[in-house]
Amino acid sequence: MHRHENSLNLLAQRKVTKYRPPDRTARIPLLSLDWLWVYIPGTLCNLQCGHCLVSAGPDSRILLPMEVEELAKALEEVAEYQEGHPFQIGFTGGEVLILKSKRFGRRLFPMVEKALEFGDLLILTNGILADHDTLDALVELEERSSHSITYRISLDGSNAKENDAIRYYLRQRPTFHLIIESLHRFLEHGIHPVIAYTYEGTGKARDVLNRKETLGKGYKRMLRKFGLGSLESWGIPFFDQGYETRRRNTFGLSHIESPGITNHCIDAYTNQGFEQFQCSYSRSFGKEPDGESGWYKCAVLPAKSIAADAYLGKSLKRAVREVKLNHPQCITCFHAATQGIGMSCSGN
Repeated sequence: MHRHENSLNLLAQRKVTKYRPPDRTARIPLLSLDWLWVYIPGTLCNLQCGHCLVSAGPDSRILLPMEVEELAKALEEVAEYQEGHPFQIGFTGGEVLILKSKRFGRRLFPMVEKALEFGDLLILTNGILADHDTLDALVELEERSSHSITYRISLDGSNAKENDAIRYYLRQRPTFHLIIESLHRFLEHGIHPVIAYTYEGTGKARDVLNRKETLGKGYKRMLRKFGLGSLESWGIPFFDQGYETRRRNTFGLSHIESPGITNHCIDAYTNQGFEQFQCSYSRSFGKEPDGESGWYKCAVLPAKSIAADAYLGKSLKRAVREVKLNHPQCITCFHAATQGIGMSCSGN
């Protein structure tokens, strides 16, 4: 199968990179703990998108929904580690807003309230479940807090055909117009979410940047068309993991291998060193199928079944150690850094 090469040709020498000794793989220290990512709904989701990197869906149990007490424990651990220094919290999944339902005791709202006691909160969502009552409740919680809530809503095409080919319910029922309707509800409540879209991040840097720029312009035109021109958009490369791996197989797309990245490569080609990589300033927290909650080195690798070596332990004390860039998703982050894009779920 044809494989795209990185613009700097760092990975072109297969005999060197593919068999690189593990002890030469880059190790990144935790320089700061600015972000805590929490999979509060686990991998449970109202959708089952064709590119989901954690294989989320209505029946997914890769990670389980979290209790308020488990979230509080994680927040308290980070606050103790930070010793008064601020940090931000990201709720991700799965679909975060699914926890608003009676099935889960409407625990979303006490979870949001608890997070706001510690810092600013970013909620990642597909937006479809954000009805007026839910948004009213979230706005009220934010107004009572000294911290803020921001939102990032996922959309995977600037028209229904493109989006609905990849972002859908079970049996591929479409979502595009439902998401557009939800964006209007957010605006009616004075909330301006950021639109998160995916793009193909493999290939030469110039081609990737041009591709991303073209997509961004398409989203701006679409948002203006639907009266949403005040909203910003932000691109995230596809991660070759979960359902996305299956999608790439189906369409004959190239896969991203993990030959290992050395510290020399980071120093020589990313300009900012470790700072471009979110594992240098964040950790994630999730709940395994056996009911045990714990810490992971990356928000993209949140479960033992996804990457066993990404699990760092039950306590934050064990999770603040340096980590290796030894996974295919690390290659995606590295490519984005060398292409001048900078890869981070927190948007840095």
